Amino acid sequence: MRFLGLAALFIAGQTFAASPLDASNYIRDLDVATKAAEPILKSGDQKAIHDQSKRMSRLKEDGKKFGTSVFDRPFGRCFAAGVHAQSWWLAKLGTAQVGKESVLGSVAGTWKEYQTQRGECLKIAKTGGGVPTTEQIASTSETPPRLGCLKVLGIRPDGSVGTVAYTCKK
Repeated sequence: MRFLGLAALFIAGQTFAASPLDASNYIRDLDVATKAAEPILKSGDQKAIHDQSKRMSRLKEDGKKFGTSVFDRPFGRCFAAGVHAQSWWLAKLGTAQVGKESVLGSVAGTWKEYQTQRGECLKIAKTGGGVPTTEQIASTSETPPRLGCLKVLGIRPDGSVGTVAYTCKK
C-alpha cells in the first residue's frame, strides 16, 4: 500500500527519532565540554584550544540528530543548546584573544541562552519526548474512528485515491 504521507505533516517542524536518553547524554557531553573550556583558555595551550574548538564544533554538529531548529520535535531545544554552547565558546575564545568582548555582553548572553535551551532539552527528555504515542487504524470510512484522528490518504485496492487509514492518539 502506498501512502501520500499527508498525515505525517506537522505544522511546526519535523519529527526526529532521537530518544530521551540521547538528549540527556548530549547535554552531559555539552556540560563536560563547557566546564573544560575555562581551564583550557587559561592554560594558553594553543593545541588544547584548537582541540576544544574542534570539540565544540563536533558537538554542535552532533546536535543535528535532534533537528536543525528549535521547532523540530521533540528535541529541537537540544539542537539549540549545542548551537548556543558553541556560540558561548566562540565568544569566550574571541574575548581571550582580543582581551575584551567584541560585543558587550556576548559571553553572558550566549551562556544564558545555552542554560535556557539546556533546561528545556532536559525537561523534554524527562517527559519522554512529549510526542504522543499514536496508532494507525485501517479504514476506508470518511468518518474518523474517534475525535482527533488524522486521515491517511493513499491508493485503495480499487485503484482510487482516498482514505485508507487513520492515525490516532492511543
